[in-house]
Amino acid sequence: MFKKILIGTGVVVAAAGVFIADTLISAGAFREINPHYSGTCNMVHGVVGVEDITTDPDSGFAYLSSHDRRTWTKTGKAEGQIFVYRPGSLATPLAMPHDLEGPFHPHGISLWLDPTGPDRLMVINHPEENDGPLKPGSTSSQVEIFDIDAGALKHIRTVKTDGPYSLNDLVATGPNSFYASIDKGSETPLGRALEGYGRLARAGVAYGDEYGIRKAYSGLVYANGIQWDGAHLYVAETTGGRLLKFQPGEKPTDLTLVAEDRISSALDNLEWDADGNLWIGAHPQALKFIDHAKDAANRSPSQVLKVTLADGGFDVQEIYLNDGNPISGSSVASPYHGRLLIGSVFEPFILDCSM
Repeated sequence: MFKKILIGTGVVVAAAGVFIADTLISAGAFREINPHYSGTCNMVHGVVGVEDITTDPDSGFAYLSSHDRRTWTKTGKAEGQIFVYRPGSLATPLAMPHDLEGPFHPHGISLWLDPTGPDRLMVINHPEENDGPLKPGSTSSQVEIFDIDAGALKHIRTVKTDGPYSLNDLVATGPNSFYASIDKGSETPLGRALEGYGRLARAGVAYGDEYGIRKAYSGLVYANGIQWDGAHLYVAETTGGRLLKFQPGEKPTDLTLVAEDRISSALDNLEWDADGNLWIGAHPQALKFIDHAKDAANRSPSQVLKVTLADGGFDVQEIYLNDGNPISGSSVASPYHGRLLIGSVFEPFILDCSM
């Protein structure tokens, strides 16, 4: 009996060791960081926690989703803001007034350019507030749809989810429709923790319109950045480390996975350039990013990837890599006419870089 117990214990310990080693490898714990970038970058202050950026290809204005997440987590209150900025100007970004009633804690954003009416900005909002620190895994998600009107945001509607899952990013597919990434599909704090640290595959994709938001695809590992090219949907996994391509069916909620590529980094937001390439802000050492989230003094390497779509697959090129300085925790890279804007989850600035 003792021998069987000993063997069983050994198997469990070995399995745990394999899991831990695999987790450390996938999180980039052993990756060597050799910083490089061919251009020059300038810090642009006046914003904090610009987790997502999307740039209007017609006007050249970039919209910045800004929220002081450390203060929000510690105190339960920290109002967010959408800013507008012209790449290359190095001017202080301008806050856009809005008429949304209630807390505004913006996350992912997407721009809909309407040829017949006002352009729209769609924003994922986590409306929780508290009189003290937020409870881990307690935030809910909804989508705010705004008309862009003379430099201000006019609130059109709030779209709510059909369950307590967590949304991260979204992409507009029409003036009232969108896909959104579900980074954590679990309904409990424990389940969400297992998704974040144990790579439990409960994330996915949701579809939303004026009637509400509902799940369209499940079984992903921390889905994050999401983009749409009019025919296919592209989704980045953070802890899963994959870039995925989906084909919608007759119904927008019928999604078929048609291509994927494993990328050795914790992928965040996706943005298009004028040539149809995807740009990804990423975290090459995910465990250091977790430490950075706790304390700004803990620096976390930043990475920008350019993905060319070729022959049904993906050609990945690393454009930018640093050791956590000058910017830590890069979450988005938005290119426009020889400029590259890099945002992050926590830093009190963005980078405006020449290419």
